[in-house]
Amino acid sequence: MDNIKKKIIHAFVVIFITVLISTIVVLVILKYNIEGENNMPFELSKIMLVSSAEGVEDKEEDSEDKWNLNIHQNNDIYLEIFKNKNYEDVEIIDEIKLDNFEIIEKPQKGKIVIYRPDSNEGRIYVNDEKNIVNNEIIYMGAEETSIKDLKIANQGGMIFLRYSLEELGKYISNDDEIRHDGTMLSKIGIKYDEIKCKIKFDISIKLKSDITYTGTVELNLPAGDILEEGTSTYQIIDLKDVIFKRNLK
Repeated sequence: MDNIKKKIIHAFVVIFITVLISTIVVLVILKYNIEGENNMPFELSKIMLVSSAEGVEDKEEDSEDKWNLNIHQNNDIYLEIFKNKNYEDVEIIDEIKLDNFEIIEKPQKGKIVIYRPDSNEGRIYVNDEKNIVNNEIIYMGAEETSIKDLKIANQGGMIFLRYSLEELGKYISNDDEIRHDGTMLSKIGIKYDEIKCKIKFDISIKLKSDITYTGTVELNLPAGDILEEGTSTYQIIDLKDVIFKRNLK
């Protein structure tokens, strides 16, 4: 009888320990899914969004007017990758990839086109077909950041991306001067609510040690009421909603 009791007690102890371990594992997984990595060697430290508009000359249409412009509403995104001073080991950035571009809430008017920085010297962005991003944009780790060559300093730096809302309409005028900013939109009858949208994309930080961390960024565009302000700037420092997780191989 005593042996039976001992076996029953032993079975209960084994079951209790198994359930306890399983519960701890589940809690750890849930915590990781909610909070992600808490001590990455490099972190997304800041996002800056600059929204405006510009007129691009329509070269395919002959016109006697002084200005014959296609209007683009541009949203320039600046992502700062910062070295974590609390991380003790030495790591080097191999590459940073932006992909999985998705439109969560579409604008009522226009077509969203994503651009990489222009490869030529001069302007950071040129809305040209050769600069269109279809699937991904990769910044390679290097000794120093080079925007036009899509390189980021291997100890941290800034990367760039543009969301442009095109096919909004044409601005035709014979005025001596025009303002290339968000006020152009009101001149072609565009309202703020018609260009509002929400987008998201993934950012992956790959290290030379072959470890990759991936997080998802969501942004509301444009940065402000550019029809009134012309150019609007918005800066995000609190990035607790961008959860980075280690990629599993």
